[in-house]
Amino acid sequence: MKNIFSKIIGLGAVGSITLLLRSFYERKNFKTVQYSISSEKIKSEKKIVFLTDLHNNSFGKNNEKLFAAIDDISPDLVLIGGDMITVKGRLGIENVLVLLKRLSSKYKCIYANGNHEQRLSENRFGLNYRQYKQIMEDMGIVYLSNKSYDLDDNICVHGLDLEKKYYLRRFKKPLDQGYINKRISIDESKFNILLAHSPLFVKDYADSHVDLALAGHFHGGTIRLPGGIGVMTPQFHFFNRLVVGMKKAGNMVQIIGAGLGTHSINIRLNDMSELIVINLKCRNKA
Repeated sequence: MKNIFSKIIGLGAVGSITLLLRSFYERKNFKTVQYSISSEKIKSEKKIVFLTDLHNNSFGKNNEKLFAAIDDISPDLVLIGGDMITVKGRLGIENVLVLLKRLSSKYKCIYANGNHEQRLSENRFGLNYRQYKQIMEDMGIVYLSNKSYDLDDNICVHGLDLEKKYYLRRFKKPLDQGYINKRISIDESKFNILLAHSPLFVKDYADSHVDLALAGHFHGGTIRLPGGIGVMTPQFHFFNRLVVGMKKAGNMVQIIGAGLGTHSINIRLNDMSELIVINLKCRNKA
């Protein structure tokens, strides 16, 4: 009996070490995920890289591996969906600045807030929100805080800030009535891309008549079960399907990135960090 217990304990220890090593691998490496979106509104094809939830992580020294992967893709545009930094107890920013400086010197970059960027408004981290935004703009990055940017005559990018209450634990209610339309204006004749950090409000995004919503925030569900079910989100939603991948809601598509980093819960299992590429394609009218 003693030998059986010893074997069980030994197997448990080996299993735990294996899972820890796998989790470390998934946090320190990334995969490239491709999506294609076609629309009659798109007049010229675009290749977009979408970054979200880096949380000051670094893939190689100075994020060299991540930059090289983006450079190989050679995108027309880099969209940044928030939480590139970590603002919790201390400010984690150094790896982000190096990466964004290199990216913005070569590619058009558009940045919208996540909840961590918005925490800088609490003014207790040594760098306030206004200063951070200015750093980004000095790099030539278009910073969208409840603002819109016409990429060309037929594509518009919007950055939506979500109030602090929408990031509270276990929050599941819809956005307040008229929340989006009070902050940004949607011209339905254009192909509208919405950067809204939380994927939770997919119905609200669809009701605002955007064509493509890009989100992150849920880190792919931390531990991902078959069928794309996330065991736990940072807001303590359990066994949630809105954690990763492409979702359809009416005429809108939502793409949810698993993110490129973690912060408080430093675990990824079956939940590889993601570099997302979105190919916007023209579609002829029937």
